[in-house]
Amino acid sequence: MFARRLAATLRARHAALRGDRGSYTTEIVIGITIVVAITAVVGPILTDTFAQAARDIDLGITK
Repeated sequence: MFARRLAATLRARHAALRGDRGSYTTEIVIGITIVVAITAVVGPILTDTFAQAARDIDLGITK
């Protein structure tokens, strides 16, 4: 009696977990996609800003 009840409980838990199998992976992939998109937008803006700031530095060298 106890063994049957235990087996039924374990089967029910296993079935419940099976339906949620890929949600963690999906969340990770969506998170990585968001980070890559933000980097693709912000990266060129920061690069241009830093490059212009570097060009504007006066080194005291005249040609």
